Parts: sequence; structure tokens; C-alpha cells
Amino acid sequence: MLRHKRTARDFAAEIEAHIELETERLEEQGLSYEDARSAAYRSFGNVTRAQEHFYESSHSVGWDNLWQDLRYALRVLRNKPAFTLVSVLTLSLGIGANTAIFSVVNAVLLHSLPYPEPDRLVRIYFNNPGTGLHGVRFSVPELEDLRDRAGVFDQVSAIARGSINLTGGSQPQRLEFVVASPTYFSILRATPQIGRLFGPREFTPGYAQAAVISDSLWRRNFGANPNVLGRTVHLDSDVYTIVGVLPPEFRHPGLTRSHDVEVWITSGFSATPDRPPARSTRALPGAIGRVKPGISLALAQERLTAMAAELRRDFPADYSSEGKFTIEIQTLQESLVGNVRPMLLVLQGAVMLIVFIVSLNIANLLLARATGRQHEMAVRSALGASRGRITRQLLTESLLLSFLGGTTGIAFATLGFRLMLGMIPSSIPRLTQIKIDGMALAFTLLISLLTGLLFGLTPALQAVKSDLSLAMRQGTGAAGYSLKTGQVRNALIVSEMAIAVVLMTGAGLLLRTLRDLLKENPGFNPTQVIAANVNLPAPNDPKLDRYHTIAEQSAFYRELQRSLHAIPGLELAAFVSDLPTAGSPFNFGLSIEDRARHSEPLRVEPIIISPDYFKVMQAPLLRGRFFSEADETGKPRVAIIDESTARRYWPNGDALGRRVRIGQSPWITVVGLVNDIRHDGLDISGIAHVYLPIYQQFDAAHGVVFRDFAIVMRTALPESALAPEVRRKVQRIDPGLPVYNIASMDELLDKSLAPRRFSADLVTGFAALSLLLASIGIYGVLAYMVGQRSREIGLRMALGASRADILTWILETGIVLAAIGVAAGLIVSAAASSLMTSLLYGVRPHDPAVFLTVPLILLAVGALASYIPAWRAAGLDPMLALRET
Repeated sequence: MLRHKRTARDFAAEIEAHIELETERLEEQGLSYEDARSAAYRSFGNVTRAQEHFYESSHSVGWDNLWQDLRYALRVLRNKPAFTLVSVLTLSLGIGANTAIFSVVNAVLLHSLPYPEPDRLVRIYFNNPGTGLHGVRFSVPELEDLRDRAGVFDQVSAIARGSINLTGGSQPQRLEFVVASPTYFSILRATPQIGRLFGPREFTPGYAQAAVISDSLWRRNFGANPNVLGRTVHLDSDVYTIVGVLPPEFRHPGLTRSHDVEVWITSGFSATPDRPPARSTRALPGAIGRVKPGISLALAQERLTAMAAELRRDFPADYSSEGKFTIEIQTLQESLVGNVRPMLLVLQGAVMLIVFIVSLNIANLLLARATGRQHEMAVRSALGASRGRITRQLLTESLLLSFLGGTTGIAFATLGFRLMLGMIPSSIPRLTQIKIDGMALAFTLLISLLTGLLFGLTPALQAVKSDLSLAMRQGTGAAGYSLKTGQVRNALIVSEMAIAVVLMTGAGLLLRTLRDLLKENPGFNPTQVIAANVNLPAPNDPKLDRYHTIAEQSAFYRELQRSLHAIPGLELAAFVSDLPTAGSPFNFGLSIEDRARHSEPLRVEPIIISPDYFKVMQAPLLRGRFFSEADETGKPRVAIIDESTARRYWPNGDALGRRVRIGQSPWITVVGLVNDIRHDGLDISGIAHVYLPIYQQFDAAHGVVFRDFAIVMRTALPESALAPEVRRKVQRIDPGLPVYNIASMDELLDKSLAPRRFSADLVTGFAALSLLLASIGIYGVLAYMVGQRSREIGLRMALGASRADILTWILETGIVLAAIGVAAGLIVSAAASSLMTSLLYGVRPHDPAVFLTVPLILLAVGALASYIPAWRAAGLDPMLALRET
């Protein structure tokens, strides 16, 4: 203790000298000598008492000292309101954006599925890798193989989902439904809110008459009446009895078209309306299972691979050698989120970079303040404060600043979160589970803590490493420009610019992709085309089916078309099984007459259309003819193909007049060739399509019935005026048919790009923010340098340097910093851009236009940010600059 006291007394003379300097400074501000001297002494107090106070407080870390540090930090921040406000707002923007994006990543990628033991839940895929097919349909015997032969599952369930018509109310409704094996709810370990869930007692070869409904349907249609059990509902003309209601938090573990599943029914898939089970009758679209305890996923996969090989050997007639049939499992969570993981990770990475830039900017501000506070630090050290105590005090200030930024950031995140939810595309799974929860708040706290340490540590270390004795002798007004401090600030700015380059390069690649897709020719004219969806019911009992035969379906289509054409202002109407950009759920093998077995497997997607479809869509006929009303059952079977199909399968000849077979259908003659229409999406090209007439039965051998169709109408009428007319015309023919998803084709095209637009908009916003922060950082560094080196600038001008020389000097300093940062950023971007390949379409990861444009923009912004302080430096009066220092 005596050694520390002696050290403090050694500085006493310097403290007295400082008091004299402080007195002179206060006199210059207009105070009398007595008042200035008194204020100076009050400022520092009694030297001996201060020595004891600082010694004691510097060598203890109790709560009292921590509270003292906190109070002092609050006082410092309160005395600099402009600095505090700017810092807190900047931090809150970065931390708030991080919290909002992390909430999405957390809910979609990190949270386990809301079922017991979710790691044992898997989705089962049947593949034919030899023909390039993944997730093909499978048969009831193959489902039984999974259950009885594989030996790896507790239970398995087939799953089919789609739309169904709910009738019996004031208006028919379209609902999402799932039909599954009786083991479905047991696999997911679900419990009902009221009633029971179907199980083994409902097992039947066909469809059981029990239905389980969602909480939302229960509340919407039945007023949350607990006596709903035993009530009947009409689903596609079949009568089902409600046996249970699921809790509100239960969700089907799969993507749906636009709404959550609201009805669950069960079937054995072995009786009417399904065909008798046979290994070759592959009509089941999907399956899930629960792996037995003690069996790892790797071991389960090995056994399934071995079982697939046994099936190929035991049933060679049912498994072609070309297909190389195999079975694959994937965790249920991965099957849901695998496609969106790259996009979400890119967004999280982008927003994390924003936090780094924010931290670097705040570090620069604190570094400038720390340089200006060198005299204060010198006095505290002279009075006995250790370097550790000073570092702790400065870190307390930065951590307090980050805490305030984090708290405000939560408010920003809450507001921005609601806005972002409206932007999130429906293709992202688990949307209903996205919220700012405890984990998101803990993440915010962690980010706040790390940013506080990140931007506070460098200024604190710089402050305690400075020459305190020199600072004491120079006084408060002459803390000159430290070369080492300047180098640190320059390094921070270079880092900011490098991160900005990375963000802007990523944004540029995503924007190029989005721009190219918006310019992509969809193959038709979407202007003044409105679409609406209708489902023809498919009851289990053929006696209740009004549309059991192609003749009955054709009569409905023809009558509806006549009714629609009677609507004033409607030019043309047609029907299609799959709207452009919606994709087709079916694809089949293609056989070409008089052609030897092709080395490449031939696959096509059939699209069922009415004769006027291409006219409504204004898709040009390249060769041959369109369909006509005469292309009906009993007449020669015909088809139209698109350019991609013709180029792929008839590269050296004419497809017109050639005969093909789709699946097990009879031979079909190609009568027309049309332009490619992007039925599978603007960012999916090269899919082979075959168009078939709606009045000819297709592929009954596969059990494929196209009952979901869309009406496309060319009209100048607005959607709001046309929708009630269409609904009236449809329900005049069949009151049980709901009309839904009425929208313009422009809207549907735009919706198909929603995931790409979402990621491009957010990354672009982050890139713009990074550019702004980087430009502010360059401006701040140069402005600070000009202020600290005004005496040097004055000397240069007094020795003959012109204003242009000063302007060039400062401007070059800023441009060099920007150029170094841009160069570093380009190197990182070149290495990292390949990680974005899955998010790009038609754009290379190292697109030259992006990698040339981004540096030019950043250099231009850097030059502009440098010009303002350079202009101020050139305008300094050298005599005043020399006199003030």
C-alpha cells in the first residue's frame, strides 16, 4: 500500500500543475481567477483524500465498486446525450434486426418439432435413382414391408394430403385434409383436446367414417361447442362422424398448399375407391415412421437399403433393373426445413455482419472519446487507479451502452417482426411457430453482451496504454492525434468496408437473380388473366359420385364454359389441371413408338387442358393444331407438347404425328407444338410437359383422377367484380362446389417468386444499411483526424501547401482506406459467394457485373464521405489553427 501511495505522491506535483492549467482554461471562458481556481480544486478535490479513495476503490471488486462504476457510466452517458442517442439507436437497429431474423431461424431450423422424441420421427422416401426419380409413389405391399419386414420401425403410416369440399353449411368450403393410416396419431404421440383420435379400432381396408378436426375448424364452424362429438360432416359428399378435436398447437408435419390441415381421416388404402392392393399399384404418395428405440438412423438406413435389394431380387417383375429401387429415410425435421435452410442461414449471416459493422462504428466513436479522455484517465491513474480499474470502468460504459441498445432493439424487433411476418412467403414451414420467445430474448442478451465487449475492449485498451504522464503535462485541450490510435481506427474502417462489400455482393447476386426472373418469359401473356380453383368431389362411394365418368365430367365442363362466356366483359374461359408456376404433383414415364430403349429415362408431366386454354393464355402455336371440342372420348387420342419436350426427345426429327405412351395409357398422337409455359415456376426450366384434352380419359390404370382444376379467364374486369359472378355460375350448376384462390395471373407469378423476393429484399436492406454505416465511419475518421491534426494542417499551409494540396491529402486518405477495405471484401466475397449457389438462378456466383459494380459504388461512396472533411480541412485558416493549439 505504501508503494502505491508513494506513486500517487510522485504525481501530486503534476496534478497541481494540471489544476493551474485548468484554472487558466476556465479564466479564458470568462470566469474570474478566484472562481476558476475554486472550480478547478472542486473538480479534483483534496489530492491526499483522492489518492486514498482511488487506491481503495482500485484494488477491490465488490458490489459497491461495481455499482459505483455503473453510476459513473450512467453519468458519463447522460452528459453526452447526442453520442448516447446515436449509439443506442444504431445498436438497436442492428440488434433488433438480429433478433427478428433469429426468431425465424430459431422456430424453423433450431426448435425441435413439437412431438415427443422428434429425433426418432422420419419421412420415408421410395426412390428410383437409376431413372433420376426421388420420392416416387409406393404400394400397400411396400407399406407392409416397412411395417413387418424392415424391423426398424415401431410404427409407419402412409400419408396423402390435398383439398376436400366441406358442404352442408350456408356456403361450401375448401379445406386442407390428410388421409393417413390408423397409426398416424400414435406415431406423432398426439392427444386430443376433446374426444378421441382414430387408432386401430378404425382400421378398415377402405375409408373409416371417423374424422378428426382442427381447433380452428371447431371454433369457426361449430362455435367451439364441446358437444361437437358425434356430429356429422359432408366431405366430398361422404358422411363422416367427428370423433375428436385436436389442440390448437397441433400441426400436420408437412407443407400444405396455402392453409393448415383442418380435417384428418383414415384408410387402409385397400378397398374402394382404391384398387385392390398389388405391388405394382403404386398410388401412395408419402409415409412417415417412428424408429425403434436403440436403432440409430444410420443402422435403420442400412437395413432399409438391404431390404430394398431383397425386394428387387424377390420381385424382379415389379422392379426394373434400370430403376435401381431403393428406400431412404430422413429426419422429419430435415424433410421440412431442408429446402429453406440455405436462405435462412444467408439471412442470419447477413444480419450478423450488420451487427459487426454497428460494433465497429461504435468502437470508432468510443475510440475517439477515449482519446479525448486521456487526461481524465491520467488523473485517475495519478490518484492511484490501476489500469485494470480504468479498463473495467470503460468496459462498464460500453456494456451499459450495449444493454440500452439491446433493450431498445427488442422494441424495434417487435415492431419489425410483425412487418416481417407479412413478408415471409408461405413456402417457409412452421410459420405459426415463429415468435420472439425466451430463446430469442436470450440471444438478444448474448448479442448485446458480445457487441459491448467487441466495441468496448479496443478503446479501453487504447486508453490505458497511452502515455498518461504526457497526457497530464499536455492538459485537457491538447490530446494530440495518436498514430497508434489512428491506425486502429483505420483498421476498423477497413473492416467495415470489407463487410459492406460482402453484403453488397450477396445483395447484388440476389437482385440479379430476381431481376432476371422478373424478365423471364413465362411463355404466356399474364395481363388481364384471372384464375380461380375448383375441386370436383371424389366420394368414396361411387354411387354418390356425380362425376364418376369422363362423360359426366365433360358435361360439367361444357356447361360451366357456356355459363362463364355469358358473363359480360369476359372474353374467353378455359380449364387447366395445373396453373402456371404451381407445378404438377404427377410425372410419368414416356414411351415413344418405333424407338429403341433410350439410354436416358424419359419422364413427362401431363397437364390436362380445355381447347381454349392456349388462346386464353395467348401462348403461340408453333406447329400443328390446338385441341378442339371434337377431341373427346371415343375419338383418336391426341396430345400437344412444348418446345423443351420436342428438343429433348426428338432432337433430330419432327415430333408431329409421332405416337407416345404416358405411363400405361394407350398410344397418343402428337398433333401440336407450343411455346414453353413455365408450369413449374419461373426458376425451373427444362421440365418436359405433355398437354392432354380434358374431354379424353387419361391413365385410369394408374388411378390418377384430375379433379382439381383451375378456371383461367381473359377479361378486362377487375378481380373483385368477376369473383362473385364466377362463384354464382359454378354453384348454379353444383351448389356443393367452393370457388377459391381467385387471383390474377400477375399476382400468381409474383407469389411464385416470394421466397426469392423475401431474401433479396432483406439482404438488400442490410447491404444498404452497411453502406450507410461504412460511409459514416469513413466520414467520422477523417473528420476526427482533421480536428485532431488542425495544427499540422495549419503548419503545412503556412509552409506553402495549397488548399488543393490539403484537399487531395485528406481525400486520398479516405479513398485509400475505402480501397483497402473493398479489396479485402472482394477476396472474402469471391471465397464465400459459392455458398449462395442454391439461391441463384441464371447468375454465376462470381458474376462479373456484380463484382465490378459493387466496388465502384463503394469507392464512390467512400470518396463522397471523404470529401466533406477534406473540404473542411482545406478551408481552415492556418493562423487560427496555429493559434488554437
